[in-house]
Amino acid sequence: MEGTGERPFSSEPGPIVAEELRLLARTQEALAEARGPRRGARPDGEGLRALRDEWNTAGEEDRPALLAQMHEERARLSRARVDTLPDPAAPYFAHLRVRVAGRVRDVLLGAAPLLDGKRGVTIVEWRKSPIAEVFFSCEEGEDYEIEVDGRVIEGKVEERRLLTFEGGALASITVPGGVLLHEGETWRFEPRAWAPRLVDPTSPRRTPETRNPFITLDAEQQALVDREPRAPLLVLGSAGSGKTTVALHRVAALRQRFPEVFPAKRMLVLVPEPGLRRLSERILEGLAVEGVFVRTFEDWIRAEARRVFSWLPHHEPPDPPFAASRLKRHPALFAAIDRLIDEGTSAIARKLDRLLGFRGALRKALEARDEPLLRDRLRAIEAGLARETTGEKGRLLREALAEEQDKLARVRGDHRRLVGDRALLARAVEASEGDLPAGIVEQVAAHTKQQLAMTSEEAYAHVDADRLATLDGRTLDAGTPEETSGTVDVEDYALLFELLHRRTGASATRAGALSRYAHIVLDEAQELAPIELRVIGRALDPEGSVTVAGDAAQRIDRSGHFRSWEAVMEALAVRSEPAFLETSYRSPRPVVEFAHVILGADAPAEVPRAPREGADVLRTITAGEGHAASVLCEALRHLRADDPYASVAVIARDEPSARAVHEAVSRGMPCRLVRDGDFSFGPGIEVTEVSEVKGLEFDYVIIPDASAKVWPDAPEHRRALHVAVTRAMRRVWIVSPGEPSPILPSEEELRRLGKLHR
Repeated sequence: MEGTGERPFSSEPGPIVAEELRLLARTQEALAEARGPRRGARPDGEGLRALRDEWNTAGEEDRPALLAQMHEERARLSRARVDTLPDPAAPYFAHLRVRVAGRVRDVLLGAAPLLDGKRGVTIVEWRKSPIAEVFFSCEEGEDYEIEVDGRVIEGKVEERRLLTFEGGALASITVPGGVLLHEGETWRFEPRAWAPRLVDPTSPRRTPETRNPFITLDAEQQALVDREPRAPLLVLGSAGSGKTTVALHRVAALRQRFPEVFPAKRMLVLVPEPGLRRLSERILEGLAVEGVFVRTFEDWIRAEARRVFSWLPHHEPPDPPFAASRLKRHPALFAAIDRLIDEGTSAIARKLDRLLGFRGALRKALEARDEPLLRDRLRAIEAGLARETTGEKGRLLREALAEEQDKLARVRGDHRRLVGDRALLARAVEASEGDLPAGIVEQVAAHTKQQLAMTSEEAYAHVDADRLATLDGRTLDAGTPEETSGTVDVEDYALLFELLHRRTGASATRAGALSRYAHIVLDEAQELAPIELRVIGRALDPEGSVTVAGDAAQRIDRSGHFRSWEAVMEALAVRSEPAFLETSYRSPRPVVEFAHVILGADAPAEVPRAPREGADVLRTITAGEGHAASVLCEALRHLRADDPYASVAVIARDEPSARAVHEAVSRGMPCRLVRDGDFSFGPGIEVTEVSEVKGLEFDYVIIPDASAKVWPDAPEHRRALHVAVTRAMRRVWIVSPGEPSPILPSEEELRRLGKLHR
């Protein structure tokens, strides 16, 4: 690791080791007593007291059963008590010595608390205790001030030590300037930094001026911007190659050169996440382009669907099952829609046969039709059988067919059947050829059933509204399993437009029509499902153009079902040969090569060109989450001093991990937990998850949870880590609490790659 920034270690190992061993011995004694039976203490718990009361009044025949229940309850209480105690194999990970009001206190940090005043043992929960913040935020010799129960307590840090254990025995002691390592019967001192210095010595420091996101285009990129305005453009390239830049510069060029053909209000930019939406808006603003719609796909299609399908429920479920999203976005659902159209055709034919007395002739004629659109099947019968049928019967048939065509835009019933009928869902599973599990049918059907159920407000509509009001202003079903009632999934919006098109051949109802645009940009298009791409394609004017940008190696949505770029363009109903951007401008060469190896079998044959050199990727393995939090805070504190205007993204795998990391890091220094794309795009430390950072960039990227448990070896995790790492413009630091992730490149892999491609 790089320089320490800490005062040098000058003491002999002996006194420190002896002190820590004495403290460990006292802790182990306190733990042994806490885990054993408490002499003279009466068992606690309401259940146990109730059983004792029953014992006092029970007959002899009932007492054996009560005695067995009392034993079980005592055992349960004992287990609950033991489970809240520190782990004897590693009872704590840090030792903090402070001086408060002239007295010295030793505080240990661990996952669970323990207090034994007789032995002078104090273990506090590192995630909750106020004194733990002192360990993460202060260095030795510094004064501190914390608030505890409304009182301000001041003190001074005298010692800070990180410790590791092996089988309950002390294995290492990290002190300022190095670490004491237990080897056999001896201890030795090894100079080592507490945490690495992250600052990139090869790059100049940031200045207070805001970073300029408006990159100058190279000749290759400019040529793509200058393509024929009505020609579709498919831009592919690795992370940081300028795909988004090209797409937005093309919007600016079309707007400025052909304002009458491409007015701002008829141009649409679709991105997957709010963070990329905000960045795209900033870039367009810098390019002097105003009025262009920049939306996430979800926000756009939600607004379109709620205008066109006025009957839609007002709410979406707070936590829909992944199974529903996976199936509703799967291409195999088209097979279920085909069957639904066929069944709708048969239903119309049977009804008209019965009403008009065609004795099966109409049904036979309709069921012989195979046009994809139900409207076209009815029109074909109108042009054929209806014209051949003379007199009153022919007139009635033509009127009946016209009436059925008027009803085609009513897709509500078909939608309910599509997502709730087990036979139709099973047809999709069958068409997936093993990609969808059979059990998904029951999951989605049950979810749909709950969505179609009445809400409590509907069920109790006869009750005075004031009596149904809740104290927190939420609905009656909020926080209950019935919260899903009366909702619609965001994935249903594309389904509704697909059903509407398959029935009517159009994208309009009496309430409204799908918006049409002269130019559409699809950024990170690999994340969109085929059924969503079809809706976007229908929103494009017949004479309009489209810019599609993406990278298959960056797909991280598990329900997106990307197959190929040919399939993407086919779903959009446009044709274009791909243009490849092969130079990665964002990240330096060490980051580009590291990210390439992460992809494993999915990596392109060639490593992207990286014209800029830079600092190597840093990697740190810690004994656990507490150690990782300490090292993170230490390194970030130094980075903030070394490069105060740098943007730093701490990118965790998912939302729970991001929240846990933010909770830990915020104990030692200011940082923001970013959700819904609320990035500052400026200096500071922001903690987030991978799905939030598509298309964004930061000076420094830290992966705080790169363990085998959080990042197992699977293609989706490889692609996600690739996305996270390639957000860095300067340097990447990988922190592995516990066993490192198996998808991290080995030093040998990186050396071999360097020899091949340099």
